[in-house]
Amino acid sequence: MTETIPFSKLREQSEDTFELVVAASKRSVQINNLRAAKYPLPTLTEDQEETFEETPEEEESINWDKMDKPVTAAVNEMLAGKVNYHYTEEIKETTAEEIDLDFQE
Repeated sequence: MTETIPFSKLREQSEDTFELVVAASKRSVQINNLRAAKYPLPTLTEDQEETFEETPEEEESINWDKMDKPVTAAVNEMLAGKVNYHYTEEIKETTAEEIDLDFQE
């Protein structure tokens, strides 16, 4: 079932909306990559034929419809406070004098 998340709950994590969206999207990519590594798609080798009658039991036991989408899982982790994010480098504001000095050199 679809559940609407109040935007105010996300704003409690950070005041910067863009920061929240970027952090959630990067976490959802991580979750998707982890799932792809954990549940790889079956591939056929050259000498195998494709048959739909013989399906391994492991593949049938995964219920993909019940699993949260990666974005939903990422937003839920952010709401629970499980996602820690930081800037990789500090953003330094340049002054007009510094810009003028760069052009003079």
